[in-house]
Amino acid sequence: MSTAAYQTIIETNPAEIFVPLYTGRLLSSVAFKDEAKRFKHNLIMFVIVNFVGGFLGGFRIGVFAICISRLNIRLRTKLFQSYLRQEIGFFDTHESGKLLSRLNQDTQIMSSTVANNIAQCIGALVKFIGTFVMMIKLSLHLTVACLIGAPLILIVAKFSGNAHRRISEKVQDLSADASEIAEETIQTIRTVRSFGNEEGELKRFADILHLAYKASLVQAALSAAQKWFVELAQLGMSVIMLSYGAKLVYENHISGPDLLAFVIYQLTLGSILNDISQIYTSLMAAAGASQSVFDYLDRKPLQLPNGTLQPNELQGEIEFKNVSLAYPARPDEVAIRNMTFHIQAGQTCAFVGPSGSGKSSCINLLERFYDPSSGTILIDGQEIQDYDHKYLHRKIAMVGQEPVLFNRSIKENIIYAINDNDNDTAMIHAAEQANAHGFVIDLVNGYETMCGQRGGHLSGGQKQRVSIARALIRKPTILLLDEATSALDPVNERLIQDALFLNKNKQQQRTILISAHRLSTIERCDRIFVIHKGQLIEQGTHEELMEIDNGIYRELVRRQQMDIDS
Repeated sequence: MSTAAYQTIIETNPAEIFVPLYTGRLLSSVAFKDEAKRFKHNLIMFVIVNFVGGFLGGFRIGVFAICISRLNIRLRTKLFQSYLRQEIGFFDTHESGKLLSRLNQDTQIMSSTVANNIAQCIGALVKFIGTFVMMIKLSLHLTVACLIGAPLILIVAKFSGNAHRRISEKVQDLSADASEIAEETIQTIRTVRSFGNEEGELKRFADILHLAYKASLVQAALSAAQKWFVELAQLGMSVIMLSYGAKLVYENHISGPDLLAFVIYQLTLGSILNDISQIYTSLMAAAGASQSVFDYLDRKPLQLPNGTLQPNELQGEIEFKNVSLAYPARPDEVAIRNMTFHIQAGQTCAFVGPSGSGKSSCINLLERFYDPSSGTILIDGQEIQDYDHKYLHRKIAMVGQEPVLFNRSIKENIIYAINDNDNDTAMIHAAEQANAHGFVIDLVNGYETMCGQRGGHLSGGQKQRVSIARALIRKPTILLLDEATSALDPVNERLIQDALFLNKNKQQQRTILISAHRLSTIERCDRIFVIHKGQLIEQGTHEELMEIDNGIYRELVRRQQMDIDS
């Protein structure tokens, strides 16, 4: 049987519809002598319908608890999958704390509140229909009298629900803002502590929560007002029904036992209408949280990894043709402007220039973190977006200035995303090339040492060497080094260079691009590209650039030499 069929059986719970009828008949058997002979029969039926109703109710709770758990897992998985499909620019413009809040809190509200309320709503509607039919059967006139106030209750529920939806959306947004502040503070706790600003961050967090609290007060006031109105409406309906019912009994249009059963049905109907009103309000409140989740689920990435090209061999030739880039977070600022250059396969080249000149932007484009605003990037003569996403990132590896390690062992970080688990030999070889093997084996747990969150258990230089090993184990055709040795001392930096970067006798042909401020890192490169304010100003070997009078590169070298001498 399908899940939908099970839900239908669980939600209808038809036994509950007959509970008021047999309750009324049982009480009539006690109150009226002419009904006493049916006491035993009515008692048995009363027990049966209550037992069956209780059993189905318990079964419903158990099954829906499982359904809610499965729905929560599915929602969170789908939302996380949607996050992973988005372009890097999406994460530049959306705070991680808010994304995590949607992933954790909002999905929980959707799966529990929405699912529970839908289940209750279906059950309430089924009971409403059954109760309504039984009431008509007992007395059409009394039924019409009882329903006078029902439209008012539903109208109030609609307006209250819409207000709850708006307020709930505001509360969820404020909660997401609070999560963003908490996450940022925890991740940067050393900076917060160094400035002694714990109270300042606490105040920011508390202020946001206070705004959420004030919105919740309005929500609570609405709920209370709605409850008062429903109770008054039910009281009015009861007064009308009892007055009119007494008149019908006196005129022999309805019997006393049927009126007693009708009274119980009327009370049940009032309770059902109250439940439907509250369920609608809760659904509207949950809709505020659901909207953001659905927005993210439906969002189509602006950068689609739909390339299919997977050649057997990649040579590593790179060419930029009139490439410009403006980041999504700063669309009015051009990071790279009309840049054109060519790198032959197997060359070791460097990007040099002041901070913010555009060096890292070139590397970001080669990793296809972003697509250029204009122009073309070619690898082996093919446009970069034509390559299959996974293939491209097997052939291109990057090590950044601030490498991020996962909270896993050193071994797991080095062999990250490599399917073959038998990588010990390759792992050690890559670690030796990165000059990391020595310090790793000196650790108590060696390669099983945990790196901590974002690699916090290791020093900056150790993190960089582990990150370099993580890149080298993939045997990339193109290696991108964005200030990758900035945290190393000159001796370790030179050892890594001699072992890999500038060793022309290496067996594998590899194109290497280095972005560096420390010019000693790139003196022996085949070609140096000098970038200033997003434009390529100079290019050539170290010797050629040093011969340019008033050249930017020559001035950078002179200033660094003066700093060293001083």
